[in-house]
Amino acid sequence: MPRTLKATLFALAAAGALWMSPAAAQNVFDYAVSHPTDNAHLPQPPAPGDSVPQSVSLVKIEGNDSLAYFYYDGRPVIVDLKTRSVVRVGQ
Repeated sequence: MPRTLKATLFALAAAGALWMSPAAAQNVFDYAVSHPTDNAHLPQPPAPGDSVPQSVSLVKIEGNDSLAYFYYDGRPVIVDLKTRSVVRVGQ
């Protein structure tokens, strides 16, 4: 991998780590587990980094402006509200 690409990827990863603390993601995950919703219909199972289509309704959590969730196959999926990308998929 070229050095500049590697440096760019590292910088992006570091910047991404700043917007979401592990504690914030865990709080949203715990809330989602306690407040299940109907399953969303997607053509394939979501994975971290995937974009979530606009057709999927996200559940926002009061007091958290950066993360939301939906359910897929009975599992909570945590999503970054700004980018609509999957952050975590529950087991």
